[in-house]
Amino acid sequence: MRSSVGRIALLMGAVLTVLAVAGTASAAPRGVAYLDPGTGSYMFQVVVGALLGLAVSVKLMWKRTWARLTRRSTREPQDKDA
Repeated sequence: MRSSVGRIALLMGAVLTVLAVAGTASAAPRGVAYLDPGTGSYMFQVVVGALLGLAVSVKLMWKRTWARLTRRSTREPQDKDA
């Protein structure tokens, strides 16, 4: 489990990355803003991958949170016969 400082650092890194990409894209002059047809599909794949990754992260965090709220462990109980 990550500490709250690690989570804050991860969030700050993500925000700074988004700001850097947005700043670079908005600072380009119009003459060099050509996008070839493959760029659109690549950007679509990046967005879909980010959304799916976010969904998996939320699912895992929800399972852990629910286990803590109900005071159950996330591990399966072991058989005593084995």
